[in-house]
Amino acid sequence: MAQILAVLAWFAILFTGRYPRAFFPFTSGVLRWASNAMAYAALLRDEYPPFGWEPGDYPLDLDIPMAERQSRLRLFVRGAAIMPNILVFTFVQIAWFVTTTVAWFAILFSGRYPRGLFRFGAGAMRWYNRQAAYLFLLRDEYPPYSVNAGARPGNEALSAIVGAPLFALYVAASFAPAFGLLMPGEDTTRVDASALADPAALERQRPSAGANNLRITLEGYDDDAFPPPGSGTVIDSDARLVAFDVLVEKTGRWPVMYMAYLFGVESCEGERISADVSATSEGGPVFEFWWTGGSTPATVYFQLPAGDEVCELTYRTGAGSINFVFE
Repeated sequence: MAQILAVLAWFAILFTGRYPRAFFPFTSGVLRWASNAMAYAALLRDEYPPFGWEPGDYPLDLDIPMAERQSRLRLFVRGAAIMPNILVFTFVQIAWFVTTTVAWFAILFSGRYPRGLFRFGAGAMRWYNRQAAYLFLLRDEYPPYSVNAGARPGNEALSAIVGAPLFALYVAASFAPAFGLLMPGEDTTRVDASALADPAALERQRPSAGANNLRITLEGYDDDAFPPPGSGTVIDSDARLVAFDVLVEKTGRWPVMYMAYLFGVESCEGERISADVSATSEGGPVFEFWWTGGSTPATVYFQLPAGDEVCELTYRTGAGSINFVFE
């Protein structure tokens, strides 16, 4: 939700130069909640954090003053500018993990958090919250490269120049799977329909088809399936539940996304039927993202009209498709 509000706030600042006052308590409260939980997890406090974002009696208090006005120009450089700051903070996080581990043993044997390590851990949290306030548009001062309380804002212009290629690489990596969906590709495998009624025959055949860096293998079929436990699936009175057991594998070099809800079947009466969402959600992973390799078994469920048979199973790969035709 905080991310959605940040997007809306971006446009509000662009047109008005102001962060929406109605959004500020929620977003700053989310950061306060996260800070309380982080302080507890990092051993900086041993009081259990509250389930809420309102300022209270918890010993840690995150206070972010609301800016009256913000720079419109900075909206266009934040993504690039923050990249080197995040990169440097990654090494701070590694050091923080080490110091927290040392502090764990110190507390175990002495009941006290070493003062020097505490100052560093509190400073690392301070750095993180400055980044978060900048990223969520609560403040437009660039976060300093420092754990110190009195540090001055960092050099935003220089950071944006250094971060521009890093940001471009990040965007390209984030959207690489989407680019794969735009590539055309189609593969159709014809399967003897009698194999659907004979699990042993289907297991022997293991029909397989692949396109757009994905390969799907049929491993089983249930013509009268029961909803998986916990799915809450309600079968229509004029339908029955059928299920395909599949193995999905990444092939090729291009990053790829897999979503179980992209499966569909066509009945022999010509009716197109989408996967049953609630049942399929319990049948295995519904989303996978692979860079170099990977595979996952899954069971995909469909509510088929009671008197119909399955004539085709299809997985949409964006601009292409993987098809199994039963004849």
